[in-house]
Amino acid sequence: MNDRNMELQHGGNIYDKEVRYDLSVNINPAGMPDIINDAIRRGEERIGCYPEYGAEGLRKAVGECHGMDPECVVCGNGASEIISVLGRMYEGESVIIPVPSFVGYERAFAGSDVKFVLLDKDRDFVMDDSIAGMTESDHPAAVVTGNPNNPTGRLADRGVLMHLADVCRKSGCRLVIDESFIELSDGGEDNSLVDAARDNDHIIIIRSVTKAFAVPGVRLGYMMCADRDLCRRVRGLLPEWNISVFAEEVGKEIFTWSGRMEYLRRSEETVRVHRNKMAEKMAVKGIRYIESSCNFVLFESDAGLYERMLRHGLLIRSCTDYRGLEGNWFRVAVSAGSACIVFLRSL
Repeated sequence: MNDRNMELQHGGNIYDKEVRYDLSVNINPAGMPDIINDAIRRGEERIGCYPEYGAEGLRKAVGECHGMDPECVVCGNGASEIISVLGRMYEGESVIIPVPSFVGYERAFAGSDVKFVLLDKDRDFVMDDSIAGMTESDHPAAVVTGNPNNPTGRLADRGVLMHLADVCRKSGCRLVIDESFIELSDGGEDNSLVDAARDNDHIIIIRSVTKAFAVPGVRLGYMMCADRDLCRRVRGLLPEWNISVFAEEVGKEIFTWSGRMEYLRRSEETVRVHRNKMAEKMAVKGIRYIESSCNFVLFESDAGLYERMLRHGLLIRSCTDYRGLEGNWFRVAVSAGSACIVFLRSL
């Protein structure tokens, strides 16, 4: 597919560094909701038992929350596990991936015939109808994109995505939309294509509990698609008991929680307020940044910024391994605490 080094990096690598503040991972700055503590305690009580085979109870809770049949839900050990399985399913087939985008897509689809489509930097890397045009002409097996996109933080226009979804349906192509940050974006669920996925079985939606509810150590993601056969195939490629009792209990708590939407609404507001503070400071300092719609900001700075931040005990994400980002680009998570103050003072 390509000659790039597939030893790609991720944020959160705090274990070999002296890090006080980790802004390299994009977790909800509002913090973990208190209800998670009760779920963890229930997980502790079940630690001597295997998890529920097939995660049926969890899939039922996810389905009821999103208006999907449980058979149309797949649960994974993080969204990354599901992305990896989809990559295996499309091995040897043609795939379109707009870039820059999450480096995990490139790794997962390393065995596919991938066409990387460079988004326009002068338009802040926003996806347009050109992807739909390529899908019509190239007839790929799948198009893989994020909304909001990682690392740019940009939301695709809903009309653009709906047009692309319609083209995919007509051409027999799957549209894989990674919505890991959708709940922390401006407008939240209003930007999602879950409603369209209920009627268009060529849409695959991927979500991350990790990001939205600030529980990265739990490892829980999920996929939704109206094509039951496809979901069964994906589940068949996953390991038995891939969901721990802790992830199972946390997920069931979250998706049946009456306060879920209010928590996400408050989280969205927290993200917006502190993201705007970051953007204002960058603008004052003359730093070029991409207007983000969610809980992280992509910006361009000098080559020594990463090391300078580390000297202040702060870890940010260097974007040198993102395809389509030439130059000194960095991604920083939005924070509501001391980490944000330290970051802004250290710019």
